[in-house]
Amino acid sequence: MSITSRSLQKLLRDNISGEKPLSVDPEQTRELAEDLLARVEPLAGAKRNDNCYCFHRSQGGAGANQPPTNTLCCCVLLEESSDRWYRNETHLHLLRSSEQQLWVELGFQRSPAPVSDIGEVVALVQAFLQRVDRQKAQAAKRKKQKDLKVQAILAQVRKIAKEDRFDFATEVDSIKFKLIIRLSDNDYFAILIPFNQFKEVLPKLRTAIRALRETYNTGVRFKTHIKRGYRRSDWIRHEDL
Repeated sequence: MSITSRSLQKLLRDNISGEKPLSVDPEQTRELAEDLLARVEPLAGAKRNDNCYCFHRSQGGAGANQPPTNTLCCCVLLEESSDRWYRNETHLHLLRSSEQQLWVELGFQRSPAPVSDIGEVVALVQAFLQRVDRQKAQAAKRKKQKDLKVQAILAQVRKIAKEDRFDFATEVDSIKFKLIIRLSDNDYFAILIPFNQFKEVLPKLRTAIRALRETYNTGVRFKTHIKRGYRRSDWIRHEDL
């Protein structure tokens, strides 16, 4: 799920008012559930999920702020993603309590109040999907910015490596560019370049690399905290630049 539990709670507070809670019998509940599905299924990113595992799970609780028992009326799949290790989904569940009130569960976060109008739930779905779209756009923008910084750093490193004749390897994560300089077959050191400071670091990079290599060449040895080793194929050879 891309949205935090705190953000989900805010979406529920902002959209489910609880001002005039609906009181519905089972037949009215079915009609409202179908109305909800008909209104949200056309929205990009939302789809009915009649195979939700919650259909086979009864929910209940003795807490003061929750209805004692709930019947699942319908389920809408709002977000679906997967990577190599796990599958991630966000559902919206419409629930009917024993007091004949309708409640909403969004990504396992319960609405603080019962539903007053089915339009509130539609607005909640729309707000959630808009939030997801904004987050995706922001993530894409951050990735593009990071990729541009990586290319700028790499271009400068390749230029320095070719002119000063050293081999190197690189690693990249979300916050930094790690430059590993080979000193010999067994020795190397790493320079960490934070993406948010790369403009300040790049002009000093050649000086720093030269100083460390010259120090090493005088016979001084120093330890690094690099845990992994680097195979011959990992290195970018200055002769190939």
